[in-house]
Amino acid sequence: MRSFIKKNSNIIIAIILLFLMIIFIDTIVKKSIIGNTVWNSYELQARAWLNGKTYLDHDYPHLELAIYHNKYFVSFPPLPSVILLPFIIAFGNSIPANLISFFFFAMEFVVIYKIISYYKNNELSALLLATGFTLGTNLLSLCIDSGVWFFAQINNNFLCILAVYFFLKRKKALVYLFLALAVGCRPFSAIYMIMFFIYYLITEKEILPRRIVNNLRAVIPAMLVAVIYMIYNYIRFDNILEFGHNYLPEFVNAQNGQFSIHYLLGNLKQLFFNSINIDKKLNLSFSMPFSFFIANPVIIMYVYHTIKNFIKTKKVELFRLMILITVFINIIFICLHRTLGAWQFGARYTCDILPFVFLGFIYRKNGNGELKLDKFEIVCIILGIIINIFGAIIMYSY
Repeated sequence: MRSFIKKNSNIIIAIILLFLMIIFIDTIVKKSIIGNTVWNSYELQARAWLNGKTYLDHDYPHLELAIYHNKYFVSFPPLPSVILLPFIIAFGNSIPANLISFFFFAMEFVVIYKIISYYKNNELSALLLATGFTLGTNLLSLCIDSGVWFFAQINNNFLCILAVYFFLKRKKALVYLFLALAVGCRPFSAIYMIMFFIYYLITEKEILPRRIVNNLRAVIPAMLVAVIYMIYNYIRFDNILEFGHNYLPEFVNAQNGQFSIHYLLGNLKQLFFNSINIDKKLNLSFSMPFSFFIANPVIIMYVYHTIKNFIKTKKVELFRLMILITVFINIIFICLHRTLGAWQFGARYTCDILPFVFLGFIYRKNGNGELKLDKFEIVCIILGIIINIFGAIIMYSY
């Protein structure tokens, strides 16, 4: 035990400091890290399962519930309810849902730190990058409250960063598996499965038929997860691809439905150009959402790093380009959606791209070379931390 603590002392101290930061924010905004929230429909769904039902007993007007055959269903993919099940069994009616959310946030920090530790860089760089991609992003405001929307994204990011970890460890089946699990939180995570599948097909050295067979074999565990999702969807909505959102009254009554090309330009404008405003009396106001570059400066850092790498090498590595294209496709899909996430600080939907922005930032074709941060990159991280700490406090003070 002593040797473990000594070996991991820096990361243990960092997690304690993260925990204290959340306690500090919670104290200011009068929340509890061991508390729960009325917005946690995943908990309601898990409790319904324990009673042998896939639907809720009655309507909860403050939640986004799907209405199908006069029954009320949680309108999100089911994996976060699976995660909450053992806690409901253990804690009964008082689960520490906010603490569970923080746990996954902290574990993402740990995984990022472990990934960076494989590179030839100093300890400060590792801590800065791990902090920058957690505390310095909108994930901070999401981890404070275990509401259904936020809890799904925290779980999705953790599962996706595990997929990144196993990609770098060359564990192909686990990459697909964790991304399949992530789809049970945020369906657009599926596009990254396609990205990795194409990458493996292009880069592996066997003849093409063998590459296809090897990848299909590796994807079997992920497909089993997909089959479970499909069965659950069919049980609830008589459609293997429907998890409930199309039966939300807000989308049923929308002229252009849940997804439409009509939403694209307006949503792109919000994600790129909405800003934070400070008046002469230093009062702060912001749109919901506002520019994801401002909310998550690590994305600026990633763009800067990509351009810097191109100028230095005069070439674009295939996988870096694939990540960039897939992230862009993800943003387009987000902007085809009728809404961009309502109550939030920043642009929370774009948190879904962060694990792959991180991968694009650290990826080295020829192994684990040196990974140094320059002054601009450090400034981006520090700005992100400051913006999101103050942003979380302001958001939860409304």
